[in-house]
Amino acid sequence: MNPLPIPAADPMPLPAPVWLLKSLLLLTFFLHVLFMSGMLGGAVVAVTSAIRGETDKKFAMLARRVVGILPVLMASTITLGVAALLFVQVLYGQMLYASSILMGVAWFALIPIVIVGYYGFYWASNKSSLRGLGLGVLLVFVVGLIFTNNMTLMLAPERWRAMYSAGAAGLHLNFDELSLVPRYLHMMLGSVAMGGLLVVILGLREKKIEVRAWLLRQGSLWFVVATAANIVVGFWFLMTLRSEVRDLFMGRSKVATALMIAGMLLPIGAIVHLVLGLSGKKADRQAMAGIGAAVLTVALMVGMRDIVRTGYLNPVFRAGEMAVSSQWGVIGLFFLLFVGGLVTLGWMVRKVAAASQQKA
Repeated sequence: MNPLPIPAADPMPLPAPVWLLKSLLLLTFFLHVLFMSGMLGGAVVAVTSAIRGETDKKFAMLARRVVGILPVLMASTITLGVAALLFVQVLYGQMLYASSILMGVAWFALIPIVIVGYYGFYWASNKSSLRGLGLGVLLVFVVGLIFTNNMTLMLAPERWRAMYSAGAAGLHLNFDELSLVPRYLHMMLGSVAMGGLLVVILGLREKKIEVRAWLLRQGSLWFVVATAANIVVGFWFLMTLRSEVRDLFMGRSKVATALMIAGMLLPIGAIVHLVLGLSGKKADRQAMAGIGAAVLTVALMVGMRDIVRTGYLNPVFRAGEMAVSSQWGVIGLFFLLFVGGLVTLGWMVRKVAAASQQKA
């Protein structure tokens, strides 16, 4: 008998091999993180720029451009986030459902919080409202905190029984978890850094030389400062992991260790490229190299996150042991719709970005 209160797995077999479902989970989550980071980081940049824009026209212009694309980035974040969450439910359903019940009030509150935050971005986009923008930023930070609570609580089944015994009203959060705060800050600072890259991308699309140089400088500054701070937070996060999981990144697992080393070097490389670009020598090429290194860093972090989750759950649950009955027709249809959705999404983002640039 399992002493931990882990529900039995769904008796229905998985519709595809575990390796394929996990690959889709990592892919959709990677795309979700890119859009989420651009949205949240861009919103932070927009708020500060709007405040400074009261006395500086360049910052007011930057705020308008970023705010114009926030609704589309928010919609893309939600759509891709739902896809990733569905794959988490397929592979780790009994873990996620149990933790979601324990923090049910906060989990159900996500829907109205996201709706109001979405409205805040639309309000800011249509009415140039600093209040709407601030509301959207605040609520997105709250959404991130709720998700971090659930994604860490699902990894700690040894706490579930005591939590439920203390109260069954769904009011629990996971603030006793040592890694929760640095994990949350790591994601939020990473988002701010990606918001800086969003400004760099706007700069690369700008035709006016002076405005282009200014946008590249501002975006690089945001990225460099946020990334430097995040390196410190990343080490804090590593030190708060359980020892058996932390050891994976300290040499016990060659793959995990290699990912961590690359995850440390790539953001430093991105900083170097962006700083070199500010010197004026091959600025576009340096900026593109910096963006590429940052995107690769996000991909590595997604892989490391999966290693952490697997390491925490391995003693009590292994997705690879679940029954499989592949439904390739359904999987093929999913791939067709997924690719079509990504193409449509890319077209929408380009159109909205172009319109936002013309308005500014």
